[in-house]
Amino acid sequence: MHTCYTCIMIDLQAAGLTPTETRCYETLLSVEDYKPSELASIVHETRTNCYKILDKLVGYGLVERFKKGKILHYRAGNPTRLLELARERRIAQEHAERDLELHVQDLITDYAKTHEQPGVRYFTGRDGIKEIYADQVKVGKPIHFINTIAGIDFYSYQNMHNLRMMAVHAGIPRHALTPDTKLAHSNYKETDKKFLLERTWLAENDYTAPVEWGVYGDKTYVISFGTEAMSMTIENSQIAESFRQIFKLLDRGQRSQPWYSELPRLAQKNAIAE
Repeated sequence: MHTCYTCIMIDLQAAGLTPTETRCYETLLSVEDYKPSELASIVHETRTNCYKILDKLVGYGLVERFKKGKILHYRAGNPTRLLELARERRIAQEHAERDLELHVQDLITDYAKTHEQPGVRYFTGRDGIKEIYADQVKVGKPIHFINTIAGIDFYSYQNMHNLRMMAVHAGIPRHALTPDTKLAHSNYKETDKKFLLERTWLAENDYTAPVEWGVYGDKTYVISFGTEAMSMTIENSQIAESFRQIFKLLDRGQRSQPWYSELPRLAQKNAIAE
């Protein structure tokens, strides 16, 4: 007497099987083989549906089709194939998720344009922050940003320089408000031209927050280089244009100050020391 697997049917969804496909497969495990009409009667399916289910199971590699005389019979294959199907399904899902990640930003862009709502993305950690600098290259538009020395403290000078250089290598012009610091180069006028940077100096203590603000294309971004690094982008043309206008106001106001020509003081001290 054969064990009735349908009485102890397990969930084989991890392998991609539906409950009906699972019932048919487990029923076949309990016998040497079945004709479709016999299996249909046991699992309470029509003969037509049973043929369709069996064809799918054959396609999965879980069931074998053969003839006894001139009549088709079906028998179960080795259950180890279930593990292979589960792995294949998991890999396919991982590929699908990665593909979705690549395209979801385009979907957000389309959504924002259609519904006039900002598309907001959040990033965490070092790798998350790097995505913003990589996205600047992808968008390829001029970058306006308020710099902070905290980025160097967070990544190190060389690593932060490498992130900035991604835009430079892509030929993207940059406009920045940057604090005067001990790291300011005495020959900054030469290096700024080389690095496609138009710089407006801030006095040493005018901006000390560990946060970089910026805009590129239709995207406004904020990067917090704190203990728990986090960042975000807001994709909205009105917000981006608003930030560009604020940037120009700050830039013009800073350059109009009577003491602006004295900046950068620390870079000038470096030049004297050299």
